[in-house]
Amino acid sequence: MNFTKIWMDLFGTTTLLGINMGFWVAMAAVLLIVILMNVVFWGLKPQKQVDAANQQKTSSP
Repeated sequence: MNFTKIWMDLFGTTTLLGINMGFWVAMAAVLLIVILMNVVFWGLKPQKQVDAANQQKTSSP
């Protein structure tokens, strides 16, 4: 399958702003990955931190 020919048939050019479409496709893929990583990161709930003094009280008899 020749994506360049398909793109050329649809839009009549293989560049955008003088840059090859492969570059733009790669940039779109990276942007999608970055957005997904941010959604996952900001969706996580913070973990509770147990201070060392409280942890020693509960672990010793």
